[in-house]
Amino acid sequence: MLDARISLLRRFAAHGLPRADDGPPEEVRDEDWPIVIDQLGGERLTGIAVAAARDGRLLLTELQARTLLDRHRESMLVALALERRLLEVADAFAHEGIDLVVLKGPAMAHTFYPDPSWRNFGDLDLLVPTNRWERALRVVQEAGFTRDTPEPRPGFDVRFGKAATHTDARGLVLDLHRTLAEAPFGMWLEPDRLFERTRTFTLGGVELRRLDDTAAFLHACVHASLGSRQLLLPLRDVGQIATSGSVDWDVAARLVDRWRLRAVVRHSTETLASKLGVELPAPAQAIARGPVSKGELRALEAFATSRRDSGGEAMAAIWGLPGVRPKAAYVRALVFPQRRFLDARGQRSYASRWLIPLRWMSTKGRS
Repeated sequence: MLDARISLLRRFAAHGLPRADDGPPEEVRDEDWPIVIDQLGGERLTGIAVAAARDGRLLLTELQARTLLDRHRESMLVALALERRLLEVADAFAHEGIDLVVLKGPAMAHTFYPDPSWRNFGDLDLLVPTNRWERALRVVQEAGFTRDTPEPRPGFDVRFGKAATHTDARGLVLDLHRTLAEAPFGMWLEPDRLFERTRTFTLGGVELRRLDDTAAFLHACVHASLGSRQLLLPLRDVGQIATSGSVDWDVAARLVDRWRLRAVVRHSTETLASKLGVELPAPAQAIARGPVSKGELRALEAFATSRRDSGGEAMAAIWGLPGVRPKAAYVRALVFPQRRFLDARGQRSYASRWLIPLRWMSTKGRS
């Protein structure tokens, strides 16, 4: 029955995409519904499930339909609260003259999906330029957010970091980004050049910036393959942008080469096809089929296999950093972080930090 529920979730996730609605409408047995509704909530797929029910692809009992609507209403209340906070934070950034790009979440919902209610999200992801990072952190804190975990050592964020997670008094979460992925991919992406690839969208009568469709597609691939949680919704985003957005595939191909993302694009598109049964347009498939360097494959392995939980990300970053001094600075920050960093992570000693390379080696060759 577990396989049947997984298949059902994957079909929900693919609803509305080309070639994804073949077959008869789905029904859910009453005894399976409590697990299915919890999984839909955990995967943030309630909006797409509501659309599938409305379109006659998901047949629900009256009780099931009411439960689904209640769960989706809860997620939409969170999304609306986050959007209100986004407008407040965006105004504060504009007042400080700091460029801001909205990633994922509201930008996806209000741009690529048939209706914003299809695309659930549970936090905000905002990209700022590296040279305004410290000021941006203060703006976020002045807006009522508290950083969850300090940087390992002063200056680590600007040199090596991806993002800093913040939470406000209501429990709303904001991730302030300097780049789109952990090192080495985050460095290869040339984060400050992302500001050259933006467009605007409107939220509550306010114009905000987002990544243009081409950069948004690549970011969706990055999130689907390198994200800390391998959910179905990021895969859906890849298919949604590729089939409904205006991606310039020639530009995408050049950026994939420049930013060393072919292994990521291949992994995300192959996973999309295998899990959701969705094949991307021919130009996207052509990009994925191109040659991949050993370095990219090695870096991807650190994120997409069991090595991720055994220090793989750290070792990939060390390998990808150019020069001895940056590598040494990175290792020093991770192995000898400031005390506040250890306390925030619930670590009592430095011993656990020193075991990272050993954990990496113990998983070598495993997937």
